[in-house]
Amino acid sequence: MSASLRRPARLPETHLLLTAMPACQPAIVLTTCPSQAEAERIGKLLLQQRLAACVQYEAIQSQYLWQGELCCDSEIRLTIKTAEQHYPAVERLILEQHSYDCPQILLLSVSGGAEGYLKWLNDSLAP
Repeated sequence: MSASLRRPARLPETHLLLTAMPACQPAIVLTTCPSQAEAERIGKLLLQQRLAACVQYEAIQSQYLWQGELCCDSEIRLTIKTAEQHYPAVERLILEQHSYDCPQILLLSVSGGAEGYLKWLNDSLAP
């Protein structure tokens, strides 16, 4: 058999990532809140509206510049598991519910993940 007709010993890793992707494009949204109560209120609304499949809360210490002043505050970081198609609604909800004038809201694309987890994520979100 000629070398050009042989199959590769293994598929490229990019192929494995693409086959594990669900129908929706998974994404992570990060935001912070000044209190656990506010973080949980926003997280609960996202879950109730099926804009998020999971919301994780972490206590963090943030140091940043705000209006020319160096600030240091305790905050709660929300890691929101969602799909890119839901980002506009997630952002809108956070902006409507948040007490900060200019909350951090970052969208992170997900390029792959465990097939079972990605299926659960997809099944947990609104269509």
